Amino acid sequence: MPKPFLHAMALALLATSATAAEKPYRVSLVGDGFDGKAWHTGVQVELAPGWKTYWRMPGDSGVPPEFTWTPSAPAKVEVSYPVPSRHVDKSGETVGYQQQVLFPVTVTPERPGDMELNLDLFFAVCKDVCVPAQAQASILLGSEEHDPLGSARVEAARASVPVAGDAVASAKIVTAGGKPALLLSLKERPEDIFVETTTSAYFRAPVISGDGREARLPIDGLDDPAKLAGQTITLTYVIGGKGFEQALTLP
Repeated sequence: MPKPFLHAMALALLATSATAAEKPYRVSLVGDGFDGKAWHTGVQVELAPGWKTYWRMPGDSGVPPEFTWTPSAPAKVEVSYPVPSRHVDKSGETVGYQQQVLFPVTVTPERPGDMELNLDLFFAVCKDVCVPAQAQASILLGSEEHDPLGSARVEAARASVPVAGDAVASAKIVTAGGKPALLLSLKERPEDIFVETTTSAYFRAPVISGDGREARLPIDGLDDPAKLAGQTITLTYVIGGKGFEQALTLP
């Protein structure tokens, strides 16, 4: 989705921004571990009590984070997302994080050498109201580790990033109560399932059968369910507190 559209949507959805003294968040880059090829750092977002921020698929309302990177030397910068949780409040059903989240970041330089990494983060935070937020952070990355505590936090966050899974045997679109829904055939019973597509569809919390073999997710935000035909969907699900990710193509 184009950034200008995201920004316009954000400003249309969100309330007036808080002043600097009232900011309910703090953003920093932590950890500078180096594995010989890449640095492992992370974007730490700390939130005031009762506040939350969003995952890359924010739910039926909200704004996903936008990470803009400026390294001092050519490098590939990749952000990973820990498993989110689902929240229901006055704004609807949202997907994201409460209290704090650390997004692991892998920085792979084109050439050896120290580097300064700068971040401009556009995101949103919510409590009773939602406010757009922008923060900057920077970190020096080199051959010596200067933030071992931060690196330990990054490693813990990396362990919470979903891994490849195969607990979903098949997926198809059905009609339930006159509304479209995603029907999943399951090998294992998940605690929650999050669905991403390239369409405007939002897949609500799953209703799982008593035997745990099927999950039905009502679909909102899509005028024509036929647009999902042939789509490859990304499923992120939680089993035993651990996150898994799987791609499936709809018939």
